[in-house]
Amino acid sequence: MPEAYGQHTNAEINSQNLDSLELLEAILSLQAAVNTSGTNAEAKALAEIETLKNSFPEDIIDIPKLKHKLQRDSDPLNIVLVQEVQRYNNLMVLIRTSLNQLQLGIQGLDLISPELEKMMGAFTENRVPSQWAFAYFSTKPLSNWKEDLCKRYDFFKEWVTSGTPPAFWISAFTYPTGFTTSLLQRYSRKKDSPPIDRLEFDFVVSDKKLPELTEGPKDGAYIYGLYLEGGKWDEEKGCLCEPEVMELYVAMPIIWFKPISKRIKPPQNMYECPCYYYPIRKGTVERDSYMMKIDLKLGESPSEHWIKRGTALLMSIGV
Repeated sequence: MPEAYGQHTNAEINSQNLDSLELLEAILSLQAAVNTSGTNAEAKALAEIETLKNSFPEDIIDIPKLKHKLQRDSDPLNIVLVQEVQRYNNLMVLIRTSLNQLQLGIQGLDLISPELEKMMGAFTENRVPSQWAFAYFSTKPLSNWKEDLCKRYDFFKEWVTSGTPPAFWISAFTYPTGFTTSLLQRYSRKKDSPPIDRLEFDFVVSDKKLPELTEGPKDGAYIYGLYLEGGKWDEEKGCLCEPEVMELYVAMPIIWFKPISKRIKPPQNMYECPCYYYPIRKGTVERDSYMMKIDLKLGESPSEHWIKRGTALLMSIGV
């Protein structure tokens, strides 16, 4: 039983879900390869590709125009904005190019490479093609992934169009640590502020809702889009508490990342909650999934309780 290891009942449910997904993936992989020959099969494949093409925005953000707009603004956040838009632009161009190549290949106007064959197989299994997965980690199926990608792109497009938002969707960043570092850098440039290596964040969980925010804080930034795994946030008491059964991932309220001078002693009655980019915490050889630690106020249970629970914050989940 999960309780024998200090785990919540939800840990067993999550384990069973993962086992089921692994079994279904194995069954799908054993299916015969899809035959795209024949008029009906070709028409179906082309219609699927056209649907995918229509799912993504046709116009991409103009990088030279954006740089010209920001050239007189030395805010470190602008550098992060340009870098993130460049990565997403590269992904959008790659997606459209590969879909066009596959379309021509099915029509007999171009060769279908092994990579394009794998891509077509991924579409059949509702998986994100490996060629598209370079920009950021995700465990979402293709149907959810394309919707999530469009929301990410819309977030940055709104930032470019309307200026700095009052709150930041931290999951939208391909490199969230670059964003948090820029917040400290911006604060360190203020008069009488300590250098960046003597700064850290104080994490203040807010009771405000996203629609209520019309402007950001004076220092730091409001953050949203985090999920608690292995725990829940008690909004009334303002502390960690036990989740209900079947509450595998619980949305966190808005958190104020407030830059402060490094404290001599760590804050009391806090759980140093690890924050990961996505549910696979080990990441890959090329890139870690671990991002940072975020202090969350403890309730009746001590830190050791939540460590045994494996309680962590996730920037994105698999659905």
